[in-house]
Amino acid sequence: MLNVGVKCLAASIFASSMLFVSNLAGAIGHSFDGNQKAAVEKSSPKTSSENFEAILKNGNFSANLRLFFMIRTFDHVKPDTKALTGGGILKYESGDFHGFKFALAYYGSHKIGGFFSRSEGVGTSLLQKDGDDIHFLGEAYLKYFIGKTTLKVGRQRLATPLIQDNEQRILPSVYEAAILRNQDIPDTILEAGYVKSYSGFGSKFSGFDDKDAIWGKDGLGYIYFKNRSITNLVVRGQFIKTISGSDNRGAKIALDDYKYIDLKYSLPIGTNSYFKAQFGGNAYNSAPNSTLVGAKIGTTLFGMVDVALLYDKISGNNFETVNSAPIYTDFQQGYGLYEPSTAFGVQTILRPLKGLSVEFGYANVSSDTKKLVDDFSEYILDLKYKINHWSKFRIRGSLKDQSDASENLLAENRGGREDRSDLRIIFYITF
Repeated sequence: MLNVGVKCLAASIFASSMLFVSNLAGAIGHSFDGNQKAAVEKSSPKTSSENFEAILKNGNFSANLRLFFMIRTFDHVKPDTKALTGGGILKYESGDFHGFKFALAYYGSHKIGGFFSRSEGVGTSLLQKDGDDIHFLGEAYLKYFIGKTTLKVGRQRLATPLIQDNEQRILPSVYEAAILRNQDIPDTILEAGYVKSYSGFGSKFSGFDDKDAIWGKDGLGYIYFKNRSITNLVVRGQFIKTISGSDNRGAKIALDDYKYIDLKYSLPIGTNSYFKAQFGGNAYNSAPNSTLVGAKIGTTLFGMVDVALLYDKISGNNFETVNSAPIYTDFQQGYGLYEPSTAFGVQTILRPLKGLSVEFGYANVSSDTKKLVDDFSEYILDLKYKINHWSKFRIRGSLKDQSDASENLLAENRGGREDRSDLRIIFYITF
């Protein structure tokens, strides 16, 4: 079966061809109209090949390249994992033709040198799960826009609270999806979407598995909105529904839906002060439902220091997302499976020099289950430096210190999780 990306490309070429033919036919028709005869004699219509050439010339080529080093160490429970890879995204999006555009993008993450073995790199998500390089057609979509409405079909990146591209490695996650977005209502974005498969976290699977065991055999449908019509207030919400309650083998899947809403209110005190709140949850088919509530309050001090206090509470059952990290106290997890827990945190971002930011974060997470998986303290350091308009540099380190009780359960094979530390050094080139 042809995959969606190939179908999109074929549809794009077919649609463009039909439009070219229509345009040419219209021009030829005018040549038989006496009122247009003089104009036709002065200016001959463009051929379809000339139109297609113009579309290609008016397109946009972009590159988002990275050199990525990562090492993750564990507390004598698992072998350390490390990799040095280079790659990124090379993308071409065509020019506009009567509201149509198409795009193709190469995605790649390639092992560099003999510093580390491929088996050592598997756990970094910078290589495929078998240790091979990642390389595939990451984006292939057809886009049509009219007024403030856009239809986009094919392999694409998504940016909603519960379905994101989650760009935490060398490559983002991408989806085989169809979305319809409208902005006719002032200060409002409305989006409806259908998602059948995706490339996995960090695109390390790249085979676009349909995840039928989790999403159901027919994929996911969603609605998303963002509104800023009230002064100083931004509200976002998303509802995702599994279209089928069973997988390809007819077995019942665990989740029925995903829900999320959050708000950000700019406070009239201090500098860049704000309050954020979030609410979410899941409906389970044969188990208790989950609930998420969270809050964050922050401000800027001395024009160069951002500070924030964070809180999250998950109740009932695991809170799951499709591929996202919406929780305020989660600095890096990303894949969206959180067990019932209570978390507090603090975040500080310093901006001592132009182009430089240094973030310090701390979160304490206390599990409310007997397995004590999410039962840890986390510390992060995230340094970013913008070198110039086309390059930047980043060092990101984190340490997860599991509670003693959690580590004891892990040793007894009854739950828990191991301590771990991460170091990531990334160099970006974008043009």
